[in-house]
Amino acid sequence: MAKPQATFFLLALVFMMAGCSSFWGTKTVARIGNAGSLDGRYILKRILLQDARGAWVNFGYGAVSGYPGVSSDIGAISYPQNIEGFWSKGWDKNEKYFKISAPIDLELARQKIDTLRDYYVDFHAYRATVTVAVDGPRIRVFYSMNCFDVVNDCTSRKNADPNGWVTRSPDNTTEVVLLFDGIGESSDTPFPGSPYDRK
Repeated sequence: MAKPQATFFLLALVFMMAGCSSFWGTKTVARIGNAGSLDGRYILKRILLQDARGAWVNFGYGAVSGYPGVSSDIGAISYPQNIEGFWSKGWDKNEKYFKISAPIDLELARQKIDTLRDYYVDFHAYRATVTVAVDGPRIRVFYSMNCFDVVNDCTSRKNADPNGWVTRSPDNTTEVVLLFDGIGESSDTPFPGSPYDRK
């Protein structure tokens, strides 16, 4: 007859094995967040990404221009699964208002991120970032390990990207994978209930 301690150990081991994929599916993939634009000046009031752990990370860094834009320590983020946000065109005058609320394909994001994290022969995710970039109503989310040819050996492994997910960043300085590409709603006036709504 099995001892209680042995039975507990076996049950715990089975539980751990059953939940293994879920556990590894929520690992931290970046600690730095960037927020920028691809066509001039914007105000990013509130841009939230929800990760696989259910945590929300804010990329609403205020006045931004250019890519990758403003950088900040975000603590930790896992694979993203949702995006919500409000942003506007212009700094001195809000020319247009935008908002979005949409799911991100979590499994595809995981596959793309893991592909890039295992892409290089001898470079690791010491400086991995998640970047939100706006372009009018269009909003994109990129993931990068920030391997720069001018200072790093960015040689890729053979057959490291069979799906062709890895591309050059918008500023053509490093490799990225695109996690989300969506079109938000547009308005000439602030959306009711948004951070811009002063009523």
